[in-house]
Amino acid sequence: MQMGDGIAYNQNMTVEERVAKLEKSLGKQDEMVSELRDAVTVTAHLEASQSRMLKEHTEWLASHDRTIAEDRKAHREAMKDLDMRIVQLVSGFGEFMRAR
Repeated sequence: MQMGDGIAYNQNMTVEERVAKLEKSLGKQDEMVSELRDAVTVTAHLEASQSRMLKEHTEWLASHDRTIAEDRKAHREAMKDLDMRIVQLVSGFGEFMRAR
């Protein structure tokens, strides 16, 4: 539970529940309630936006990491093939030189 201006809030309360509790405690017409309602609404939207952005970035980062891993694997395989070709070329050149 959190306390704010003598009003206890449960962590799992929705924005609407918090606003209703404020209105009940302080009165619907009170200017402070209106300001608090706006602040709670803005905060809720910011939290939702940040949460969504964090989730999207986490998914993008995981995808990026998979792509990098796949590229590194492909690069290792290409380098093995290149190494094999170099060995064959050097071996062939050595045989050519011995034959002369």
